Amino acid sequence: MKKILLTGLFLLLATSCLAEMISVSHLPAEVRDKAMVSGSNVIKQLDLYAPLEVLENGAAYLKVKTADGIVGYIHKSLTTATHTVTVTADLCNVRSGPGKEFPVAFKAKKGNSFQLLAQEQKWVQVKAADDKTGWIWQDLVWGE
Repeated sequence: MKKILLTGLFLLLATSCLAEMISVSHLPAEVRDKAMVSGSNVIKQLDLYAPLEVLENGAAYLKVKTADGIVGYIHKSLTTATHTVTVTADLCNVRSGPGKEFPVAFKAKKGNSFQLLAQEQKWVQVKAADDKTGWIWQDLVWGE
């Protein structure tokens, strides 16, 4: 009995770690309260590269969760499988290399989204919509 419970728990944890992630590829992009435009309300405006966790896959719309936990719907045509991250800290340094010893290239605010270029140990290399690049400590971002 213990073996069955442990196996079930392992499978539950393994599948929850495999959440499908997508990102915003076209603007304007909005999360809505229903899987339709007419008769629905916009509950969040999204930035380019905003990462989204897919909760359900419908014919034209995806049910998604944002970095700040908002759940709603977005049209599939506004998304892509590109790996992206969103800053979760109030403010963070984006450095010129993967480490604190590298100078700050620019700063990013909570909610800023970036394309994910690479990962080196606990640092992620990112690219902004304006083509600026740099490195952020991975604990300060959400996405993949």
